[in-house]
Amino acid sequence: MSTVLWANHLMNNGEVTSDESDKWALYKHTEKLDKLASAAKMESFSSLLDHTDIQFNMGESELPEGMKSTNELMAREGVWKPGKEALAILNGLLTVITSEKPRFGIMRNDYDSVVEELSESIEYAKKATELGAKFNFSVVM
Repeated sequence: MSTVLWANHLMNNGEVTSDESDKWALYKHTEKLDKLASAAKMESFSSLLDHTDIQFNMGESELPEGMKSTNELMAREGVWKPGKEALAILNGLLTVITSEKPRFGIMRNDYDSVVEELSESIEYAKKATELGAKFNFSVVM
């Protein structure tokens, strides 16, 4: 099993919806994305990450009584950004990456995967903005 990111919306009714699309390159290169964001004086990429699901799956936390899923817990206690703020971070990173063309990885360059996953995430964040929803990436395993 590998660890990946899934993009999520927190709807105004408290419901969490996910694209359930594995974003392995964004997870793998989170530290590099944070460095690029910092150099560009932007909010960090990792500020969009929520660890509720992986903490539960690793046995580090339990669901409170009455909750049936980690989505319920993430909706109540998770890390969320307004869609507009998430979109600003993702668009800013894509601009930096496509202009500077940094390398992602030592043995293999994951540049194309990072750009593809960021572009997909931007579309999902746009939907969050249109719906008035919040956005995050859940770290899932």
